[in-house]
Formats: sequence, C-alpha cells, structure tokens
Amino acid sequence: MVTVVVVVVAGQAAVAAGVAVGALVIWLAVYVRVAKPVNAVQTAATHAGTTPPNARALQEKWDSVVNARVALQAVALLGLCAAIAIV
Repeated sequence: MVTVVVVVVAGQAAVAAGVAVGALVIWLAVYVRVAKPVNAVQTAATHAGTTPPNARALQEKWDSVVNARVALQAVALLGLCAAIAIV
C-alpha cells in the first residue's frame, strides 16, 4: 500500500516538473525566434552609439511576445513549486 502511494506521488511530481520543463522549452523557442534577434540589433546599435532606424518596430516585436514569455515563466515556476510541494 505504501509503495502505491509513493509511486502515485512521484508520478504527480513528475507530471508537474514535466509541465515546467515544457513551458521553459516553449519560452526558449519564443526567445530564440523573437527576443534574441531584437536584443542583437539593439546591442549592436548601442555599441555603435546609434539608435536603430527601426527602433519602434523592434520594440513592437519585443512587446508582442512579452506577455507570453511572462505567462510561460509563471507556468514553469508554478509547476516547479507544485513538484516540490507534492514530494
């Protein structure tokens, strides 16, 4: 009986941790496809001491994914907290 309970609890913790990992993988994909290129252009312009001519478009592109990135981070955090709480 105790073994069954341990297996069920471990399984629930694994599911919660899996959700967290999934959210972080999606977050990373969004970062690589949208945020990283924007960061690269902004960083290059800063090092050159200029402002990119398309700065407003870059900001809009960044803003278009910021809510999704925050939500994915929150899901990952909650998933990891749930995994800790379950164990």
